[in-house]
Formats: sequence, structure tokens, C-alpha cells
Amino acid sequence: MADFGALSSIGLGSSGALSYDIIDKLRKVDEDAQIKPIDRQIDEAKRREESLAKIRTMTASLKSTLFELSDSVLFAKRTVDVTGSDIEVSVEDGTKAQEIDIAVKNLAKSDIKQTKGYASDSAVVTTVDTDMTITINGQATTFTVAANTTLADLKEQINREMGGNVEATILNTGGTEPYRLVLKTTQTGADQAMSFSFDDGDPNTANDDFLDLTLASANVQDAEDALFTFNGVDITRASNSVDDLVPGMSITLKDETGAGNHISIKQDNAGIADQVEAFVDEYNTLMSELGIVTKYDPDTKETGIFQGDSTITSLKLSISRIALDTAPNGKGLADFGIDVNRDGVMSYDRNALISALESDTDTVSETFAGTEEEPGVFLSLKNYLSDAATDRDSLLANLDTQLKEREERLQERRTRALDSIETKYDVMAKRFAAYDAIIGQLNSSFQSLQSMIDAQAAAAKG
Repeated sequence: MADFGALSSIGLGSSGALSYDIIDKLRKVDEDAQIKPIDRQIDEAKRREESLAKIRTMTASLKSTLFELSDSVLFAKRTVDVTGSDIEVSVEDGTKAQEIDIAVKNLAKSDIKQTKGYASDSAVVTTVDTDMTITINGQATTFTVAANTTLADLKEQINREMGGNVEATILNTGGTEPYRLVLKTTQTGADQAMSFSFDDGDPNTANDDFLDLTLASANVQDAEDALFTFNGVDITRASNSVDDLVPGMSITLKDETGAGNHISIKQDNAGIADQVEAFVDEYNTLMSELGIVTKYDPDTKETGIFQGDSTITSLKLSISRIALDTAPNGKGLADFGIDVNRDGVMSYDRNALISALESDTDTVSETFAGTEEEPGVFLSLKNYLSDAATDRDSLLANLDTQLKEREERLQERRTRALDSIETKYDVMAKRFAAYDAIIGQLNSSFQSLQSMIDAQAAAAKG
């Protein structure tokens, strides 16, 4: 832009005939003719980019609803209902659908033994070095308890020597000698019964008097197996966690009331129906937007931002076509309560779908998912959306690149046009200044000449 501060005298010589105002008016005419049309194109390009970004987000959302619907794994989803409070049950997807009755008669228990009471946990439990052997399920562990070992020391030693198979604690039971050493197996089952032996090296010593009792007779709780009925058949297990009766099902025995507990394992039809509902919502949202951006109203001549655009028009038509198409098995979505009306709006009969799932899951799965070789409707639509909308080199990605490149070219064109106008009016301002100076000089000379003429005329009259 011209440095008008350096040309501040423009208009003085010409009495305003050549002025900044004239330059500004001329400049505005050029800007209106050259810059405004480019600005309108840039604005349209930006609006198209924004609209496309919205469409791409919607297509991605639609595709996300198809990940499970287009995979037969969806039909392996399971729900489990348990009647009764004695058990807890979990199932993995793919577990066989079935009904099971369980009655818990006995919980699996760990073996628990205790010593006599001591006045404190620092009381000495042996005055001589003594080998102590604890045997569980035929596995003997022997360690030496040193002379003058306290009750607290022995607790720590047992926990250390038994490698997590036995948990030793000291319990304050009250009274004059409240401290007792309690030993508990960390696993349950009848084979977890503990036996003990002691050897202080003296054949004349009653080694089983170590700790002033025979631990084997100091039972608090006997180790036992779990006992329960599975569809009327007696089952025993060493643990209350059972996962080897039905593949994919885990049972935790919680109580032993003997009352009946019923397990119902079913296909998760409600979950499948929820997935379809999410798809229908996303489909209608996307198709409504595509209708808006490609519309043409012959009465008002109003057009959508992408009216006439082959990429967006093709996207809309292809999605609609695939949704209305049939799978290789000859079935379509309409056979399961999913249909599209004349206005292009997809409707959904949830009860019809659930009824179909309950009567013939395989046909629904073939229609929805199919296989890679013979894709169903949803798998075909997911594959199309990948190629057309969501992949890095999809049709919409390429269109986005084209729109951005066009906007960039328009911005460059605008910059060049502005630079040209700047140069033009820089030159014009300098020429105005020069012309204004010449006019000023002429005016000054004329005024001097006029003054001389006027003086001579006055003298002649005198």
C-alpha cells in the first residue's frame, strides 16, 4: 500500500481534485471486482471442508456400529441369570446355551489348627533345638526351630519355611493366656489336612509335646472337599472355584444351604438388538445429512453445499443400496425388522429381530455378517465405508485433500490480486502527487501573473 504519510501534500496543489478519497474509491472498485469474488469462493471452500468433516465423522460413527454386527462373534455373546444365593456364575462368549441346576451341600474348607494359650507372644515355645515337620498332601517340609524361639518368632518362621502353603497368625483369644498360634492351609480340600512331627534329637523326649500339645488333635476346622449336585449328579472338588464342568463357565460356591440354584445361559439377544438400534440411529443421522448437502429445490432453486458433487452423491446412493441389498443367503435386513421407507428413513422393529434371533440365529448371522468370501449386508457396508470414507486413501479423504488444495490455490490467487492492487495504487498515489505538484506550480504562476496584470491595470486607471 502506498505510504500516504510521505505523500501528505496530495490535493493541496489541485485544491482537492486529486485526493486520497479518489484513490480509495478507485481502489474499492478494483477490490470489489477482483477480491470479493475470490473471497466468496474461499468462503464456499471452507464451508465445504467443514461439511465434509462432519460427514466423515458421521461415516466413522456408522462404521463403528458395524464392527460387531459384521462379525459372527457377536452371536456368541452370552448372558447368564442365576436364581439362588449359594453360587456366583460367570460365562465367556461362546459358552453353550443351557439350563443348569446346582445345590451346594458342603463348601471346600482349609485345615485350621491352633496351639494352647500363652501369656504373651514373646513366650518361649521350646528350650532345645527341635526339627519340626509339617506334612500336607504327602509333601513334608522340615525345618529346625532353635532353642528359646518365641511364639512370634515361630509364626514368622512357619510363614517363611512353608512357602505360602500355610498361613500362621497369632490370635488374642482373651483370658490369662490369650495368645494362640493358628495355622491355616492357604488352599482348600480334604488333601490339605496337616500332620506334624517333632524331633529334638533325644530318643527319651516325647517330641509330640513340643508346643505343649499335639497339634494334630488341636483342630479348629478340618480340611474338606466341596460337595454339590450338578443337574442331580454329586460332584466333589477341592476348591470352591469350579471352572471345569462346562467350557467357558466359572462357578464360585458361596454358601452350603443345600437350597437349589438355577443357572440360565442364553444368547445375548438384547445386546444384539441394542447394537442394531445404534446402527439404525447412526444410519438415519448420516443419510439425513447427506440429503441436506446434496438437495436441490426446483421451486426455490435452493441447493445443498455438495449438490452435484459426484463423490458425495455416490456415497449416499451406495450406502442406501447396500442397506437394501440381500445377503448371499437371499435374506435382507427387512426380513428381520430393519427397513427403509420411501423417504429414505430406516425403521426398526426390535421385537421382530429378537423373535428371529430366538428362532433362527444362524440365518440372522449369515444375513448380517456372512463370511469374508460371502459377506452379509453389514460386512459389505463396513467394507464399503472403509474404501469410501474412513481409510487413509478413501474417496472422502481424497475429496478433503482436493478441497484443501483448492482453498490454498484461492488464497494464493487472492494474495497475488492484492499485491497487484497495492502496486497499482502505489504508482497511482505517486502520480497523483506529481500531478498535484505540477498543478500547484501552475496555479502559483497563474496567481503571480494575475497579480501583475491586476497591478498594471490599476496603474493605468490612475
